[in-house]
Amino acid sequence: MSKTWYPVIDYEKCMECGVCTDKCQHGVYDQQKAPTPVVVQPENCVHGCHGCGELCPAEAISYVGENNQQSNSCGCGCSDDSGGCCG
Repeated sequence: MSKTWYPVIDYEKCMECGVCTDKCQHGVYDQQKAPTPVVVQPENCVHGCHGCGELCPAEAISYVGENNQQSNSCGCGCSDDSGGCCG
């Protein structure tokens, strides 16, 4: 897990659809506040994971650390057929 990679929500764009809070299996978001995405455990985010951001219909999710990303693979299995947390 990572302290240098986590989602940041642009609440001006966010539609509060809940797709990100439903998608994340790592406890990054406060489920009590869903469908409003509130990041409460940023260190639980898998470094390089774009799972919630790729699903966001409003493109309201960016990531701290994205500019330093050197690989497209986050190691969670999202690029294989196992249906990892990003896929």
